[in-house]
Amino acid sequence: MDLQRRGFNLGQTPDLSQLNESTANSSLDDWHAGKPVLINGLCHSSLDSFAKQISTSEQLYLAVLDGQECDDIFNQPPYSDKLSPLFEPLGCIVNEGDNQEIETLIFDAVNPDNPDEVLADDLWVKASWLSFYEEDASLRFRFSFGVDFVEDVAADSNRQHYAAKLTEAIFPESEIITNNQGLKESLNHIFSGSEFKFVERIVYFNSPDGGAYLHHDRERGHAGVVYAQLTGQTFWLALTKQSLIGEISYFINACGKNGWPKTINEDTKAELIKCSKSAETLSDQLDSFANTALIHLINETSEFVQQLINHDHWRYLKPGDVLLLPQESEQDCCWHSVFCLGEESGEALSFAIRRSE
Repeated sequence: MDLQRRGFNLGQTPDLSQLNESTANSSLDDWHAGKPVLINGLCHSSLDSFAKQISTSEQLYLAVLDGQECDDIFNQPPYSDKLSPLFEPLGCIVNEGDNQEIETLIFDAVNPDNPDEVLADDLWVKASWLSFYEEDASLRFRFSFGVDFVEDVAADSNRQHYAAKLTEAIFPESEIITNNQGLKESLNHIFSGSEFKFVERIVYFNSPDGGAYLHHDRERGHAGVVYAQLTGQTFWLALTKQSLIGEISYFINACGKNGWPKTINEDTKAELIKCSKSAETLSDQLDSFANTALIHLINETSEFVQQLINHDHWRYLKPGDVLLLPQESEQDCCWHSVFCLGEESGEALSFAIRRSE
């Protein structure tokens, strides 16, 4: 299948028709090496049970694409019924300085028996576009609290708890992750029986020609991320940061011997050569998420994407599949990139995993 994202043609996927459960699944022990863990069909049996809720969420997504405001939608059934009486809506805001943000809805969690008692304040769900690319209709609903990117969310388990409850009120299909016995058994194996919770939740709608560029999701207090594909198909590039640095160095050295892709101009070439002089420099530049030469190489260069595929740094997810992405260590955290496959948008759940104190 074609790999197309944000206007860039990045070649072809492998032959996905040849995959089956025995060849697609990963070892749970890969987690401890910072590698992605694919568990084929882990939540497939839950999809029929939540078909109505998934359909409702698709209608929400389409309504936002049509320009309707979430504030109006959530003030009407079925959302108003699911939010009351635990969540008190406090209106919405829009950050005019963030062109990806659509709107942010703010709530307090209150005691249903005593609405004057606030259990957790300043909870929010932020609806945002995934990219600035005009043809990319991908968006996400992200749930958290407080001042975004400023507050240490790991320090406030109470508000994390109620932000998770807010996710469940708006997207009841969250239970496909939170009440999945097979997933709990897999994580019990990985964490050697330690308790864990699902926090800092995101609901994605990946659209054709869209998807996330290579990044990590490391955050203090979080062990990693669980991603469940509910509808649609996604193709992933996923590898440890150390492996990514090695792949970049390998590619640049090969270009020095065999020639550079036509899409890489002289300025970009010079910057890439400069960055590749040491692994430490490459690491720092990756973490900056601001080096345009590296961004172009690892996300928009077909030859590099195909190298990662040829070196088996890819995963394919269809409805019911689950991907675990370890994020505990800086060097071993799993960097990942997403493509939407096919002609249809798809819904997915992406929840951070926090070991319980």
